[in-house]
Amino acid sequence: MNSFKNTIFSIAAMVIVAFSFAQNKALVLLQKSIATNNIDSSRIMINQLNKVGLSTLDKARFAYCKANYYKLLNEDDLAYTNYLEAKTTFLQLDSLSKVAKINIEITSLLLAIENNTIDYNVYINEFLEYAQQSKDTQFLSEAYMQLGKSFYNSNPNLAITYFFKALKESRLKKDVVYEARIMQNLGATYASDKILKLDSALFFYDKAMKVYEQKQLKEYISYIYINRGVVFTKQKKYEKAIASFHKADTVSVQEFKNKNKAIIYDFLANAYKESGDYKNAIAYLEKQKVYQDILDENEQKKAIIEIDTKYKTAEKEKENIALRGVVSQNKMILSILLIILFFSIVIGFLAFKNIKSKKKIVEQKKEIEVTNLVNQLKENQLHEIDKMLLVQDKERQKIADELHDNLGSLLTTLKINFETLHHTEKNTTLFDKTNQLIDEAYKEVRNIAHLKNIGVIGKEGLLVAVKKMATKMSVPNKIVFTVIPSGLHNRIDNTIEVLLFRIIQELATNCIKHAQASEVNIYMNQYDNEINIMVEDNGKGFYINNIKHNEGIGLKNMERKIEQLSGTFTIDSKIGKGTTIIIDLPL
Repeated sequence: MNSFKNTIFSIAAMVIVAFSFAQNKALVLLQKSIATNNIDSSRIMINQLNKVGLSTLDKARFAYCKANYYKLLNEDDLAYTNYLEAKTTFLQLDSLSKVAKINIEITSLLLAIENNTIDYNVYINEFLEYAQQSKDTQFLSEAYMQLGKSFYNSNPNLAITYFFKALKESRLKKDVVYEARIMQNLGATYASDKILKLDSALFFYDKAMKVYEQKQLKEYISYIYINRGVVFTKQKKYEKAIASFHKADTVSVQEFKNKNKAIIYDFLANAYKESGDYKNAIAYLEKQKVYQDILDENEQKKAIIEIDTKYKTAEKEKENIALRGVVSQNKMILSILLIILFFSIVIGFLAFKNIKSKKKIVEQKKEIEVTNLVNQLKENQLHEIDKMLLVQDKERQKIADELHDNLGSLLTTLKINFETLHHTEKNTTLFDKTNQLIDEAYKEVRNIAHLKNIGVIGKEGLLVAVKKMATKMSVPNKIVFTVIPSGLHNRIDNTIEVLLFRIIQELATNCIKHAQASEVNIYMNQYDNEINIMVEDNGKGFYINNIKHNEGIGLKNMERKIEQLSGTFTIDSKIGKGTTIIIDLPL
């Protein structure tokens, strides 16, 4: 009897294990299906799993999968409900890492909802607390990322600070795709109406796009095209904006497809309207309305699909009947027409190709001539800049030597003579004052003589030099310079360090003399093969077209010198909103 009971228990245990294994396998398949945006397959598996009993752990995992599924369908209320259910269940199981992950998912979801009234800060704070305790760089990066998003509207400057912190943590993990997402958010923040530094926005969008194209991430490529279109619209470059939105429309995406279409057509309608093309504006507004209705009315969506299916079926049947009649009666005529059409297309194509080839050859010749002329002009300009910098260096050296060797020695002799007179004359007070003045003059001469070595000295390097400069130039309650580095672990070529230091020093001086700024941030980022410098102030700004050739290096000369080294020098300034200057230099 006991043997029979043991056998029964063994069989039952095997059935339970097999059943549990089947459930786990089904959940894994569901996760993969959702991750690949396979909506139909995911819906079928969810319906099947709804009918079976699950363990507590599998219930939590299943709720998390359903939340991600409903997020794909833009059904945010159902996604939010299932995220909360998954969080509650994982808390019961003491799976804190899972809870932290869900907190960030909820935050991301709530931030994406327009006119959201739910407080998402509680989820961010819980996530950040766990990330700091676990010292997980990926978690910290995600936390700073979501903090940046949360301040996007209320305090965009603070949002930018958090995005740069997220970028710093992300680089430790070397996740280039996540870095690109952070840069995309930086671009969106710079393009916001409160900051409106549009060249900076395009700079970060372009960096993100390089990664997305390399990884062939279609959804993100589409988003960048949309972002660029928005910037071009704000710049009133409507042709560029419309072209960018159309590129976004041609990218085949699966995730948030309907929402993506509604956004693109809304922006296209606005761009056409602003450019004066009201016909296309109305057409795309109607398209946008169709996709918006699909998003808002699920029942309407089902009805439209059902009507469309019936309509296509009926039309297909009519088409088949008509086609059979035409084929039976006019088979010979159709064949002749097809042959004529084929030869017409071939002849037309060859003629078009011949005309296009000739036109292309002419355009290429003109382009080569223009390119040669531009290169010659650039070469002449850069040669002049090199000569100017060489003359400046020689002049500084000559002045420093003259001060040190001639005036310095004269002051030293004069000081000795005065000290001798001090012991022979009675008017010691006058001699003390005169001796003090001579001492101060001598120190000043020594300082001037050593100006040529300020900054990049010996083993200090660029970062240390810039930090020292920032400390010296900061004046409490008037102007504060802050250096925010990332990377810069290895020294670079000394010539480049000296050039960059001089440029940063000149830009910082401009902030004091002209910008009327109270805060200046100097971002210094070094990647594998490039260095990025960004000097950002909150001063009065200026009109870029009004830049004058001032004494010293000058903004135009800085730009040409950076271009000589195959780098880029970008100026973004707006009256009343400060100035940002970005240097991107390959190493």
